[in-house]
Amino acid sequence: MNSPGRSCAGCILPKLLDYKPERLVVSGFRCCMAGYEFGDIECWETGWRFYVGELGASEARALMGELQYWVRSVRGETRRRIACFPHGCQHVCHDECMALSMISGIQDNRLDLAEYAASHLLGPANENGPERVSDAAAGYATALKNLGLKLLPVPESVIRSIAFQNGAGDCPARAVH
Repeated sequence: MNSPGRSCAGCILPKLLDYKPERLVVSGFRCCMAGYEFGDIECWETGWRFYVGELGASEARALMGELQYWVRSVRGETRRRIACFPHGCQHVCHDECMALSMISGIQDNRLDLAEYAASHLLGPANENGPERVSDAAAGYATALKNLGLKLLPVPESVIRSIAFQNGAGDCPARAVH
């Protein structure tokens, strides 16, 4: 663990983004979503530089195409604005939690959880949207796993709790810690 988390009764608890796989997914998702939202190449460049800094150019290149395909699929299937915190923020919002849960579910061969998370990420979408987005996410999840970047498992109870804690479409100012 590179940076200390919150302290609690004398112990140090790691923060979610202290873990490299989670940090890569959230940062990549944020940068790509911002790039599409603002039409600013600097958002994608920030994501690229971050991935290169974390992984090196060869491994970053292997992930970026899969990441962008997944994000493009999310944007194509949703009928609402996906909320994200800015790159570098140490908190995650509802939509970012659902994105992480989707990738984690795929890596754990829990497609039911991945599609459930996708349905809450997309909000009201057409009937097959969560399945199509999960399919697009599979390449990214697999590429991460092939590089030894396995996300923490996210139990179904946690995904359901987050889904109903801060419903889709709410302002991202309410962070999930």
